[in-house]
Amino acid sequence: MTLGKSYNILRSEIDQLLIRKIGISGFPATLVEPIKYIFVNKGKKVRAILLAESCTLFGIHYTKILQIALALECIHTYSLIHDDLPAMDDDDYRRGELTLHKKYDEATAILVGDALISLAFELISGEKDLSAECRVKLINNLALYSGGKGMVGGQMLDLRLNPEEASIESIKKMQQMKTGDLFCFAFTAGPIIAGSGSDDEEKLFEFGKLFGLIFQISDDLIDVESTLTEAGKSVNKDQKMDKATYVDHYGIEEAKKLMQNYIKEAKVILEKYGSKARPLITLCESLPNRRS
Repeated sequence: MTLGKSYNILRSEIDQLLIRKIGISGFPATLVEPIKYIFVNKGKKVRAILLAESCTLFGIHYTKILQIALALECIHTYSLIHDDLPAMDDDDYRRGELTLHKKYDEATAILVGDALISLAFELISGEKDLSAECRVKLINNLALYSGGKGMVGGQMLDLRLNPEEASIESIKKMQQMKTGDLFCFAFTAGPIIAGSGSDDEEKLFEFGKLFGLIFQISDDLIDVESTLTEAGKSVNKDQKMDKATYVDHYGIEEAKKLMQNYIKEAKVILEKYGSKARPLITLCESLPNRRS
């Protein structure tokens, strides 16, 4: 993969694959239409891009792993749908459009999320171009990284973490589980599919952890800059929701310095892969400048 137009092609192919899959799925129309609404032409599909770049390090073209990339994006999309629900973050809009429970209703949003979880594991188990051993490992990793020991567990910690009492260790653990673990799945998928061995898996797992930290700090900074005005006082969304964040703990300038330190560490990990790692390094370096 390369930057720019190639990523748009990947996003489009993932969308088209989803449309084909749910078209022959036997899902009721009342499920198919909201899935299309929330998924097709939505989001940057960052995790799929990272998975594709991870595979590129080992000479695997992105067209060979589209079902795995779609599976990962199904899990991420379900998590956003459930995050937006009134019992969680209670958001009416995402990316400038109505959230799923506002466009349809809460029951539909819950069931669409459930359907996407199941579809993700169906996609990986049905990828016949991969060995049974490889598919089992990918399924196991996705279950671990997205479940109670990973993303879901991190979301629970996020709901219960008191900003006034939270240590940086507790914030880091929560963010690693909630955000970083799906990145770790994306990065380790490349060496797993290539069968390159545990050393590469470990290196890319560590890179994934750092990428997740950098991504989350940049996310926190976006929230600080995208302020809401409430009773004449400027507050960001996470402050309004009483969330613990890196920026809240360190302050803006120290958080930015920390992010740059993590980027340096991430580059060192990728040195082994030479010029093949340039796209991943560029993506990593672009995080401090992202605005959404």
